[in-house]
Amino acid sequence: MNSTFKPLFTASLLAMTLAACSNLGIKPLKDYAPEYEQPVVEIPETFRYDLSAEEGAGIQAASLGWKDYFADPRLHALIDLALQNNTDLKTAALKVEEVRTQYRITENSTLPNVNASASAGRSGAANGAGNRFSTGLSTSYELDLWGKVKNTNESLLQAYFATGAAKDSVHLTLIDSIAKAHFQEIYAEASMKLAERTLASYQETYRLSKLRHQAGVISNVDLLAQQAQIENAKSSYASATRAREMARNALEVLISQPLPKNLPKPLALDKQYKIRNLPAGLSSQVMLNRPDIRKAEFDLKQANANIGIARAALYPSISLTGSLGLVNSQLSNLFKSESKNWSVGAGVNNFSIFDWGNKKANIEVEKLQQQQVALAYERAVETAFQEVSDALVSRAAFNSQLQSNQAQRAAQNERLRLINLRYKHGIASSLDLLDAQRSSYQTENALLATQLNLLNNMADLYKVLGGGLKRHTSDEPQIMEQIQTAQKTLLEAAKDVKEKVQDKISKKAKKAAE
Repeated sequence: MNSTFKPLFTASLLAMTLAACSNLGIKPLKDYAPEYEQPVVEIPETFRYDLSAEEGAGIQAASLGWKDYFADPRLHALIDLALQNNTDLKTAALKVEEVRTQYRITENSTLPNVNASASAGRSGAANGAGNRFSTGLSTSYELDLWGKVKNTNESLLQAYFATGAAKDSVHLTLIDSIAKAHFQEIYAEASMKLAERTLASYQETYRLSKLRHQAGVISNVDLLAQQAQIENAKSSYASATRAREMARNALEVLISQPLPKNLPKPLALDKQYKIRNLPAGLSSQVMLNRPDIRKAEFDLKQANANIGIARAALYPSISLTGSLGLVNSQLSNLFKSESKNWSVGAGVNNFSIFDWGNKKANIEVEKLQQQQVALAYERAVETAFQEVSDALVSRAAFNSQLQSNQAQRAAQNERLRLINLRYKHGIASSLDLLDAQRSSYQTENALLATQLNLLNNMADLYKVLGGGLKRHTSDEPQIMEQIQTAQKTLLEAAKDVKEKVQDKISKKAKKAAE
């Protein structure tokens, strides 16, 4: 090898070797990031009002695909459209890609910098003028002695994982919102049909009562009361129509397009779920399945890495440098041996000795932020436990309320039937009939409202237990593989870089030996 190239080759080889060592996971001399410790949050291991192990049959919400939980084909189609088109979900996905790209940029910055330059010029003085031609290569690499580079990469990696978890939270919220808007639409249509049936019944009663009034059997007061009841039914129909249209508007926003005309017809309110009794399981398992808690944990790991970055700033960073240049006054002689110059060295990178106080203050700021993030993690766990507990107790209450409403409806319908017979035979008064009709209508409305509350509760329970990321329960192996692949993508990219660097080092070492 020509001796003039050996200094540059030596510096480049050393820089690439150190870069490869860094990528291979060799630790810096000192890593100032605190060791990660997951905060301990005191919560009960089990939930009150949860199902027994026999009732739950080993079902886990996080492993249950939404197509195997929701039964209505119309809802399935709406969820598919939302997952394809929803702007919030698309924004979250772009944020994930943005952070992943930032991480790759930072990873690439750990490789040696190699720069090329070339210039041509002419300058003169009192004693004459001359030409100057030059070209050269330079390389530099920052040694990660204190863990600054390592923790910068770690901080961005945890930020990437956190944005992925945030996207999962948006995904779950979207499915929950779609289901609730869908239930609201069906509830409103059921209320409209109930109001129509009730109005028809009221109008028939009013027709008969009008004949009796003309015959002098009942007073005008009774007739006016029935007219008021008819108008109340019309008002209820208008209110239900408004609720239906608002639910459809909400669905169109969630799917980011007008409602398709070829959607399947919806199932009845009592046929919306394939599984009606979803168990919560152990609280520790629930915490692992919730994307908001995973995000809080990634945020905490990122805060730890940021402390390491701030601490590393207290110490000087050192870079290895090497350069090889060619300079000559004549272009034809530029590549001759007498034109060559080189340099090899190491130096401290712009280390200020007068801002020690600022750097120490930055460390304290990062520590305080880390403590805030730790508290946010604890709060996320406590909130998650509360949300699951509230959903479970609400489910128990709504189920009990539903049974009472169903029994009440049966009793009120029978009462109305008997009073109708008594009224036709002149035994019951018109006021008795009005009261029975009003009570029956109110009971039917209460039953529909309880059914809606229960459906919304079951959607909420599925969400707070971490369910909804999977389309089918049978997708679990593929989903887990996708999650693992997503988390390893960046590490695999770094591995490719290591192999390329090692290959270059091997080739140059062979050439040097020759």
